[in-house]
Amino acid sequence: MKLTILALALFATPLAAQQPRWVLGKGVGDSLTALWERSAAARVEYVACVAAEVGADTVRVRLVMPLPQAGDSLNAAAEESLARCGTPAWAGTIHTHVRSTDDAAPAPRFSPGDRAVMSDWVRRWGRPGAFCVLHSDRGMHCEVYPPPAGP
Repeated sequence: MKLTILALALFATPLAAQQPRWVLGKGVGDSLTALWERSAAARVEYVACVAAEVGADTVRVRLVMPLPQAGDSLNAAAEESLARCGTPAWAGTIHTHVRSTDDAAPAPRFSPGDRAVMSDWVRRWGRPGAFCVLHSDRGMHCEVYPPPAGP
């Protein structure tokens, strides 16, 4: 199955009302499907840089650029994505959640380690970032981190 804007809307429901909705540009869904299939086949996680406009109520994803190096949730170093997925060209990252050891089912939310990397990205680049975890061929969870301030 291909990841579509509808699937993103169904599977990436914001945690709080202040989180913006996410819209995928043309071809982005195909790129994410390929990233998931590559990750699922290898049973390791992959990361892609995300080019997006982050607005108050919408994140518009224009492009994703998969990074060549694989890792997994237990030992993946984040230095490559922190260094390569920064501003001004990139707004954050998306990574797959394919567990290689303890459980066959991917985790549908950010792990504590993911949150630490998100915080490192924000510190390094000095602005909120756009982050997603891809946990199936149709399922994503996305957030702007730190979340936008409420009204």
